[in-house]
Amino acid sequence: MGPRSESHPVTEDLPSRIPETAPERTAMIGGIPVTVAALLAIAMILLALIGAGATLANVSWAEKYWLWLVPAFGIICTVAAWMRTGRLDSTVLRQVLHWLAVGVTIAIDFSFFRRTGEQTTITTSLNSLLFLALGCLLAGIHLEWSFALVGLLLLATAFVVAIAQEYMALVFVTGAILIALLLIGHRVVKRWTA
Repeated sequence: MGPRSESHPVTEDLPSRIPETAPERTAMIGGIPVTVAALLAIAMILLALIGAGATLANVSWAEKYWLWLVPAFGIICTVAAWMRTGRLDSTVLRQVLHWLAVGVTIAIDFSFFRRTGEQTTITTSLNSLLFLALGCLLAGIHLEWSFALVGLLLLATAFVVAIAQEYMALVFVTGAILIALLLIGHRVVKRWTA
């Protein structure tokens, strides 16, 4: 009897080729290779720190700055999703819908609850900051872990603004630590998952 060809029902259902993602792009910062996703997260942290500084200085444009971060972060996360897949697919569409939902929620909070007198300006601003933090945390869970760090920084900023503004310097220190973690962390995570 010759060798018998058996079919394997488990492997027959598998696709012949696993879909590829776009190659991960890196840049060099101080001799450390950093992914583009980490650079985008660093940009988000720097934008958040500008907002924290504006809030601390109590400048008139601070409230609107947090509102403008929603489309900015939405674009950053959508670009990160597109760079990850290399094409317009469901991952990119999910990020667009994700950030549209965050934006609509903040718009409702600003235009409805604040105008009806149910909330003060400070409360509405803190709500916006919390929604933005949640949006970043969820983008970190579903897209890129480093975006969750941005969400945590925004959450800390909201807490400090609401409870103890005298500790606002801790937000800046935390931001600097998060940037250092991103520069080093992506390399460690890549080695750990390889």
